[in-house]
Amino acid sequence: MASPKTIPYDEAIHAASQPKVWAGGTRIVWRSTSARRFPAPYSFRAALEVNGKTAEGWFVDLYFKRSRIPGARDTLSMALIANSTRIIAIDDNGPSVHVNAVGAGLPFFQQQIDHPHLHIPVPDGSEGYAEPLVSSTDQALWRLFLAKANISGAPPFELPEQGQMGFSL
Repeated sequence: MASPKTIPYDEAIHAASQPKVWAGGTRIVWRSTSARRFPAPYSFRAALEVNGKTAEGWFVDLYFKRSRIPGARDTLSMALIANSTRIIAIDDNGPSVHVNAVGAGLPFFQQQIDHPHLHIPVPDGSEGYAEPLVSSTDQALWRLFLAKANISGAPPFELPEQGQMGFSL
């Protein structure tokens, strides 16, 4: 498995703290990324503006997939991407855990973190450290993500519509 691209910590902190304005439209329009998989995965990508200009290589990347396991959480990921690196992200996805391989000296270093969790840059890795979050609604996770990523002007969070997910008859 290829390692994710990372950027220096100071660049990651700059990308996270820089005020950004949503330039992805007035609603989240999910697109199916595979017609052959069930349940189908969905994604959405939105451009961001910084200082009134579209920020090249900076965007919000959303991913959603319903769980096939009754009672298990669906997979949901919200990420601020800057220069091909996940800078700030919230992941909530079913029966799996995240192990913090970076973040020496921080409270959750080398611990298994359940879902949902918040990814943040740390000095020894601009990607890969996560802090646990209290399970919450998708809308509350969205608001937290936007605040942590310093993004304004985003629409309310909505999952793909039932018909869009192939369940309408």
